[in-house]
Amino acid sequence: MQAPQWNTEDKGGSLRKWIVELNVEARRQFLEAGTHVEIFFIFNDEGLVEVVPIVGMDKDEMIRELKKMLAERSGYAFIHIAEATARHMDSAAKTDALLLHAESRDGLCEAWISTVVLRGDEKLLLDEVRVEGSRIDGRFAGIFRDID
Repeated sequence: MQAPQWNTEDKGGSLRKWIVELNVEARRQFLEAGTHVEIFFIFNDEGLVEVVPIVGMDKDEMIRELKKMLAERSGYAFIHIAEATARHMDSAAKTDALLLHAESRDGLCEAWISTVVLRGDEKLLLDEVRVEGSRIDGRFAGIFRDID
């Protein structure tokens, strides 16, 4: 993947370029390996400052550590890539998905969700669905509201 250039005069636009590129790369890696490591990309006003793979942490601990990292590094934004399981709204049926979730302190909040489907033993991904703003809920939504 070619890392997008970061423009300090257009951090939101730069972050959006990172979201698009990381989504393409995450999908490629998932289709190649059939899985994807859970990972955070942390940005400050100057661009990418840290890439943090997640191993051996529960979700509550991850949230505490993410908030701490963002506060200590004057965080502007994060992008979180993970595999997820979603429940259909009107049934008990569940489905697996590849998730990219991004937020910034400027209010950008979006998730890109690619549903996993099986063809025999092969895992495929449907086209991503992009969800923005207030429609996003969950543990990692609204992280910047709680950072001093």
